Amino acid sequence: MRLLRDKRKKSLRQLADESMVSRSYLGNLEHNRGMPSPEIAAAIDEALGADGSLAELVVPIPRARTTRDRPRPAQLPAAVRGFVPRHDVLAEARAALAVHAGVIALDGSAGVGKTAFAVTWAHEIASDFPDGVLFTDLRGYAAGPPEDPAVVLGAFLFSLGVTPSEIPTDLSARAALYRTLLEGTRTLVVLDNAFDAEQIRPLLPGSATSLALITSRNQLSSAVVHEGAVRLTVPPMSADEAHELLRSVVGPRLDVDPAAARVIADRAGRLPLALRIAAERANLKRNTPLSALADELTRRQPLDVFAVDDNLAVRTVLSYSHDGLPPKMAATFRLFGLHPGGPIRIEAAAALTELPPEFALGYLSALASVHLIELTPKDEFVMHDLVRSYAHELALEHNSREDNVAALERLIDSCLSTGAAATRLLWPSRPRRPLDLPRDKLTTLTFRRSADALRWFEEELRLLVRLVRLGAQWGITTVAYLPVVINEMLFHRRAWSWWVPALKDALAMALQGGHRDAEAWMLETLGDAGIDAGDAASSITLYREAMTIRAELDDRSGIAACHVGLGRAHCQLGDYDSAIEQCETARRISDDADDQWEHAVATAHLAMARAALGAIAEARELLALVRKTLDDGQDFMSSGCASLLLAGLGESTGEYDIALRHLGDALETFSHVGDMWSQAHVHSRIGDLQADRGNQHAAHQAWSAAAELLNGNNEPTATQLRQQVINSLKEDR
Repeated sequence: MRLLRDKRKKSLRQLADESMVSRSYLGNLEHNRGMPSPEIAAAIDEALGADGSLAELVVPIPRARTTRDRPRPAQLPAAVRGFVPRHDVLAEARAALAVHAGVIALDGSAGVGKTAFAVTWAHEIASDFPDGVLFTDLRGYAAGPPEDPAVVLGAFLFSLGVTPSEIPTDLSARAALYRTLLEGTRTLVVLDNAFDAEQIRPLLPGSATSLALITSRNQLSSAVVHEGAVRLTVPPMSADEAHELLRSVVGPRLDVDPAAARVIADRAGRLPLALRIAAERANLKRNTPLSALADELTRRQPLDVFAVDDNLAVRTVLSYSHDGLPPKMAATFRLFGLHPGGPIRIEAAAALTELPPEFALGYLSALASVHLIELTPKDEFVMHDLVRSYAHELALEHNSREDNVAALERLIDSCLSTGAAATRLLWPSRPRRPLDLPRDKLTTLTFRRSADALRWFEEELRLLVRLVRLGAQWGITTVAYLPVVINEMLFHRRAWSWWVPALKDALAMALQGGHRDAEAWMLETLGDAGIDAGDAASSITLYREAMTIRAELDDRSGIAACHVGLGRAHCQLGDYDSAIEQCETARRISDDADDQWEHAVATAHLAMARAALGAIAEARELLALVRKTLDDGQDFMSSGCASLLLAGLGESTGEYDIALRHLGDALETFSHVGDMWSQAHVHSRIGDLQADRGNQHAAHQAWSAAAELLNGNNEPTATQLRQQVINSLKEDR
């Protein structure tokens, strides 16, 4: 460089200006202090018009050995004993190798088995790489800082035959020499536990004939974009794979109690690390049945059970992911641990974090990129149960109780607003007293179509149950209003197996907070559940308690609703005269209160009591009037139910054509509003009616339609209905 500079008559200052390299750095190079990167060398070469002669001098070729007679590294650790193949991931990896993608990146959550898979597969394909296998643990998620790429390159170069004195001190020079030595070779480089794309970039071979196999909790999207990496995500094990792994450690004893084995696998989230720890605990207690371990996992904090010692514990492994997060993201992760479980909606994330939705989405996406949250094929953000337990634990440890309560109150308030909006759209004719609650400035869902509101109820029903119970645990009394704002949906679906425990918690919170109106609602709703459970006598007591509160609040519509409940209870007990009296009283009070919806409900139950006494024609007239009133008010959910009552009258008198006509009306109404569950319920009843008439083909068609509509719906009443339909189909065959 000095000779060329003199020949071109350029000063160091001129060369610095033209090459964009500092003058002091150029001076160090001329005095043989340091080695430039290939990029800097190319810039100087161009400024001096050296035609590449300077750039060629950047990488010193080691004199110790030629590439051909350097030692063949074989650095893979031993494969995991009893490794259970991950068939789907293996198929994807083999497909990537078949087209010889130069970089394959395996990402996944902590403990999901990335390293075990990578090492086992690397042993399988090592013979395809005759020039050797390099391996390093980059410690991206471990105690202490991640491994320095320069240090890793130094170790790799030494393994490739470069003497210590010939190893450059500069990272870029080491990387250039490393790529030079691998040029034209078939070498497998396994980079385990990478922190991010910047850490691995200097370690990637430049040769198209070599392969880099990387594992990371980070999705390494930058490596996909810039290096063309093929990214494969390692998911939790399937149920069969989890069982096979447990059996490989526990042995045939696992087959004695398969139900306990399933509980253990589910509580472990089917993560290999947690499964192996659970299996080791089972081995340490060979005389204890597996059901005892399953019970322990159900009763205790699972993170306390999935631990052998402080170093071998799911909690420790998760801590490495948390500790690597920027402070604001770590704080957000802890708040997400307060979520009751299931998919985390963007609106829920915004409420918990008190952020605008677009910011909340950014945090969800960032946490998904390091697999502390997972993005499902349905584009839903979910947090693994063990991860959520850990985040919740951190929220208790790092956040004040006041901050945690405030976050949950915001989430509850968001669900209250959304539930109220959905109810208003689906039951527009029912008047509702506004809730006297403080409102945070939160972004909540709004609905334009009834089908969207129903879908929200379907998807969030389990979350709302959990949120009521969680709010009660934290002593947040306003959670008592959650069952209030969705009361119509609870009555419509009657998902009491989920809701009765939550209703009792809500009642306790209403009492604790002095929320008298919510207390009355909970008493009435528990009364409704009691009638459906066949305990009308207890329901009568609950309705009378609620009526006392309604009178205290001067809530005329509420009093009418209590009379309707009493009418239903007396009807179930066979006291039809009392039932008629209660329903007539409800009609009179609701009429005075100008509440057409409650008047229609009271009339519908009056019709059923009249029908029980044989006044079928009168009952039909009353129900027809009810349906017209509800249709005029565009309350189609309630109108569809009135059609079902009319169909029931037709069935009771053997007038199947009339019953089928009303069922057809109900089906059309529920189809109009997009109520899939109610459509399935109507199809099921049509199938039963057609079977009674001997029309098996029509019955089979109706039952099949019902089963299809309920496919994938795990809510208890839907699951029960689908099973009934499937049983009908089996009997029909």
